Amino acid sequence: MMLRRSLLCATLTGFAALQAQALTFTTEDYPPFNMYEEKKVVGISTEMLQEALKRAGLTASFELLPWERALNMAKTKPDTCVYSAVRTPEREKLFKWVGPLTADQITLFAASKSNITLGSINDAKKYKVGAYNGDAYGDFVEKQGVKLERVVTDTQNLPKLSSGRIDLWVAGANSGPYKAAREGLKGAIKPVLAVGDPKDSQMYLACNPGVPDDTVKKLNDAIQSIAKDGTAAKLGTKYK
Repeated sequence: MMLRRSLLCATLTGFAALQAQALTFTTEDYPPFNMYEEKKVVGISTEMLQEALKRAGLTASFELLPWERALNMAKTKPDTCVYSAVRTPEREKLFKWVGPLTADQITLFAASKSNITLGSINDAKKYKVGAYNGDAYGDFVEKQGVKLERVVTDTQNLPKLSSGRIDLWVAGANSGPYKAAREGLKGAIKPVLAVGDPKDSQMYLACNPGVPDDTVKKLNDAIQSIAKDGTAAKLGTKYK
């Protein structure tokens, strides 16, 4: 009886440990870092995290959702993390952080035919500037005193920009052109101003405080090893 009970306890303990490692990683459509292609979530950040999970001996499912929903799930569900999330002061205490995974310089884009030139962020204050709900890059620009017109999903800004309903669009230096090309608007936009320090553009995996510290450490150690051995530079090359 004692042996059977010990075996049962060992089995339950092992099952609990396995359950603790089963994570959910939520994200948004933010190419080329995270996006949905061929019935799965792919992209540069996604490949980074898949490699990190392998090295850490952990498992996770990947879900692509509207950004605010993806972010809220990580805030409220103890086994959930969200990426590619910018590490802002407002978010700092809400999550446990893994990374940085990558960066995408905050940039103001105009339509290619536009004559707009910007010497500084202050010059953007007289224009209609588009961003989307919950976006940290938009938040950063807004804190500089620029009024924004927000939409639900970022791709809604592209037709607004091309039709002149907004003058400028807040996006990432890499993500902006990638989204435009995917929407059939390759060459239709141009960067007019890089905004902020490159560190303001770093993106992370942000985990709910309920994710164990040991799990977060394993993932951070794995991300660091990916960067040190050169694997990070090779991952996601097909999206660049």
